[in-house]
Amino acid sequence: MHVGRTLREGLVIGLVGAAAVATWFLVIDLLAGRPFFTPAILGQAILFGGVADPATVVVAFPAVVGYTMVHVLAFVSVATVAVFFACQIERSPSTLFVAVVFFTIFEFGFYVVVATVAQPLLGALAWINVAIGNAFAALGTGYYLWRAHPRLRQSLREHPLGSFAD
Repeated sequence: MHVGRTLREGLVIGLVGAAAVATWFLVIDLLAGRPFFTPAILGQAILFGGVADPATVVVAFPAVVGYTMVHVLAFVSVATVAVFFACQIERSPSTLFVAVVFFTIFEFGFYVVVATVAQPLLGALAWINVAIGNAFAALGTGYYLWRAHPRLRQSLREHPLGSFAD
């Protein structure tokens, strides 16, 4: 696969995943009566030295935009790796095992970060909200990869779970 196509698909898939999570958190924030609170508090925590009391956070443009940029960059980076793995699995189905292990470790690490950063800021509901947002992003990403890579579908049908046995 060409590097250009991998980067382009990584960008598109990353934007899809980031938009899914951002939309989910916008809905949550709107239902709570505080639009853009989640990116504001996370932006303040990550970019501007932390938050002493979440109740004192003011939704500010620099924090929301700054966090959104970090969020999109993270999603594009992970999506580019996912596209790389999809291309590898098309050629060598046994790579599926490596991809599953990689993304399992990545997700575990991600939830460790959520536990240490977001949970104290956003409260106990952070876990379920992050999990739901993550599921939306995974569905969008998976759907795109499934549609854009017909050889991936064929490879997985012929070699379930990455096996080489017929």
